[in-house]
Amino acid sequence: MTALAAHRIRDGHSSISQLLDRAELVIILSGLGGGMGSGATAELASLARESDSLVISIVGLPFAEQPLRYSIAESTLPSVQANSNLCIRVSMERLAWQARYRGTDWRTGSGWIEELVEGLVTTLARVGKINLDLMDLRTIINRPGNATLIVGTGTTDRPGRVVHEAQNSPLSDLGVEGAKGCMIQVEGGPDMTLSHLNEVTEAFVSSLDPDCQVIMGARASDEMIGKIRLVAVVSGL
Repeated sequence: MTALAAHRIRDGHSSISQLLDRAELVIILSGLGGGMGSGATAELASLARESDSLVISIVGLPFAEQPLRYSIAESTLPSVQANSNLCIRVSMERLAWQARYRGTDWRTGSGWIEELVEGLVTTLARVGKINLDLMDLRTIINRPGNATLIVGTGTTDRPGRVVHEAQNSPLSDLGVEGAKGCMIQVEGGPDMTLSHLNEVTEAFVSSLDPDCQVIMGARASDEMIGKIRLVAVVSGL
């Protein structure tokens, strides 16, 4: 099935390329371990890279108790990583652990994926007090080593909680300690103060390498009143 899925993507090269030629950023959401996702993801990412798009792949990894699916995912992952500017691995194991930590159903974890994608797109597409763009994103994720993207949300009365939530994102076992590059966006409502911004950014950046290159952005919007969201891309891991 993986070979068939890859073949289907190659067969549709001309149609897909027409769409990708107009795209500056391509985000691919996929589950590895089966036939379609495992076969098509790397091929689609490769086509997007050929169009000079910035490619971010968010891939789900199966439970270790599914040995066949896990083996397929492990064999496919290097190709996906090689063809993506940034490959975010979402571990079902950590997703389940995070659900137990929060006291929620692990199957609702897809809501976290939506928050991750929304946070990134909002960071790049909307005008803020301190703006970030695709060039900033390229600068950070093109550094040598692994890279990942995390998101955390909290409230203005407990801004430190935002960093705690971000550091406990349900990814695979990839910590941000010692990162060499970081693009960080802090989003809040009109009630977000400079003190809130400083507390969140300083708490997060303190865990990175002392010489880490940090690019920061900030944005305020009415729908975020009473809330704070941190979106960070870290690299050089």
